[in-house]
Amino acid sequence: MNSLDYLMNEICKSLSAIGIIIALITFPYLKSKNKANIFLSSYFLISGSYALLHYNLLNNGNPSIVAFLYGTTVPLVYLFRPVSYLYVRSMLTKKITFKKWDYILILPAVLYVFDVMPYLMTSFDNKLRLAYLLIEDQNNMFRHPITYVTTPTFHFAFRPIFSLAVSFAELVMLYKYFRDNPQTKTDYPTTHNWLWTFSLIGATLTITLSVVSLVLNTLDHQIKLNYDGAIVFMNISNVLFLCLNISVFLFPRMLYGLLAEPETNTSFTFRPQIIVNNKVEDHIKPSFKLEEARLSEIETMIQEYFIQEKPYLDDSFTINKLSESLDIPIHHLSYYFNYHLLKKFSDFKNECRINYAIQLLKEGILKKYTIEQLYHEAGFSTKSNFYRVFRLHTGKTPIEFLEEINA
Repeated sequence: MNSLDYLMNEICKSLSAIGIIIALITFPYLKSKNKANIFLSSYFLISGSYALLHYNLLNNGNPSIVAFLYGTTVPLVYLFRPVSYLYVRSMLTKKITFKKWDYILILPAVLYVFDVMPYLMTSFDNKLRLAYLLIEDQNNMFRHPITYVTTPTFHFAFRPIFSLAVSFAELVMLYKYFRDNPQTKTDYPTTHNWLWTFSLIGATLTITLSVVSLVLNTLDHQIKLNYDGAIVFMNISNVLFLCLNISVFLFPRMLYGLLAEPETNTSFTFRPQIIVNNKVEDHIKPSFKLEEARLSEIETMIQEYFIQEKPYLDDSFTINKLSESLDIPIHHLSYYFNYHLLKKFSDFKNECRINYAIQLLKEGILKKYTIEQLYHEAGFSTKSNFYRVFRLHTGKTPIEFLEEINA
């Protein structure tokens, strides 16, 4: 074995270990803020398992490992690109959702599982016998197919087409998102760089594996499999696999679910605002500007959250909690309130509380409860502060306001 072959074998052996280790690292954090880790963990678990099978097939490895992985890993390869696509989308949207078209992404894997079900149900001894044949000559996967309906030749042709299509869709989605949300690159530079690195390496890897698959599909399978026509692309694929696995450690924030946290941007400094008569002085200008689309998005998110959850009724509710709940950077919220609405967050919050208190007054809350119950229900911690804010917004005390609407 020459030095290049030895190096490729060592890389291939390391791939399985690294991929499975990354999957184990991300798994405990599936319940963290970055729930997209469920797809990242699946992605590297699939790649690690596939690399482990690949290594044992090509290097006269452990037949038991081949027997265990062959029937289960082959269908999972169809999920390699779909879970990547779902991971990137979940990172962009910061939530996990399934659309009706998403089921098309997993359909090939599901159909393949049903196609190999007779093999999966056979005894381990039968699987072990096939494993010895595969290790002796990988061409035996064509001579002794494990599928019931389709053939290996079909999958070696269809899988590249399917994987390339999903990879293309992932890159288009990523491009459109950052094109339509240019501020995200500034607010989350680590996420931006990681997603492009992850997607581009993954797409390049898909291309090289597709070439290998198509080349192998054209070989004469009546003779011992010869990899000379695909060895270059196979080696490139191994290197890309390794680069993809190692790249995660260059972006450790992605492993620990920190996407939702505002990232440090040294070029940005938010200036303290000066409020006069509930408005920002004209000569105080922000050091950055949010696009109208972003302001509209923030407004919609806040309105829906306030209507559905009524967080302002909690007397400890702060802008920091709002930022955490909606995954909106604090400086974006500060810009929205101070320079778009021209009011402080505390004033906006108190307006919502007073409107709620007025609603309770109209519903007759004072017929059953005292004024103390009213201001507590409206989110105020003290009676004096409630009266002050109520008079500021209505020009009357709560009792005077109630007498007026009942007159």
